[in-house]
Amino acid sequence: MSNTDRQDSLTLCALRARRLCTRTHWLQVALTVSLAVFLMGASPAAAAGEQDGEVGRTPPRLSFVDGQVWFWRVGQQDWQTARLNIALASGDLLYTGGDSNFELQVGGRAFVRAGADTQLGLVGQEPDYLRLKLTQGTAAIDVREIAPGHTIAVETPNSAVTIDRPGYYRVDVHEDTTAFTARRGGRAMLTPANGRPSGIEAGEQAVVEGAATAQLATYQAPALDGWDQWNYDRTDELLQARSDRYIPPDMYGAEDLDRYGNWRIEPSYGRVWVPPVAPGWTP
Repeated sequence: MSNTDRQDSLTLCALRARRLCTRTHWLQVALTVSLAVFLMGASPAAAAGEQDGEVGRTPPRLSFVDGQVWFWRVGQQDWQTARLNIALASGDLLYTGGDSNFELQVGGRAFVRAGADTQLGLVGQEPDYLRLKLTQGTAAIDVREIAPGHTIAVETPNSAVTIDRPGYYRVDVHEDTTAFTARRGGRAMLTPANGRPSGIEAGEQAVVEGAATAQLATYQAPALDGWDQWNYDRTDELLQARSDRYIPPDMYGAEDLDRYGNWRIEPSYGRVWVPPVAPGWTP
């Protein structure tokens, strides 16, 4: 959507909201307009991507934090505590402490999660290509849906993997060893350092050892562990958000709306999201 079209849409939204405005629900209408601004892409997340020249794709957002998670951005002097819902830009890094997790939402039905003692960064993003880098630790890429021609790439110290179809993928990096596992119908291409690409099928685990002369071996995938099962369950829960019925499928964050408000029908406007506020409440 161009800036002109966006402004025209926001103006029309504001005019409609103005007709609804009364003393009893002025706050609800204001929040409806704010929600419209978010859904049209004029959000802080979109702005962060545009500042770095990364237009055409909603940036990954930090949608969940459990435990100690730190964040670093180019230009900062030191790591800072990660703030929920921050939009990532190229060069950003996230790091977890022991017994900690975080989640990045990278699409309407795609998630990247990191386990304990993990460093994960955003290398770059284009409309159809997302590049991540896992320096150490464990990451899960749970892709329930991906548009044709779109790719998620994960780079490690001794290999790189490209994902272009739905599936559940796990990457473990420890010292000079990378283990990559594909499940639930997933298939990916794994390229060791100074090596040739190799296809990894669902139910397989590929292990790359070494750096300059990396060696690749393929095995049967190990059984799901507790962290894998948590990833499965969390994605299932997120995809059951009621708000998915009211916003475009390529937008994400609907589960947050479910937690903080409800949808209802306004005769002159249609479906609006309303937070639970008591009479007399002011922001």
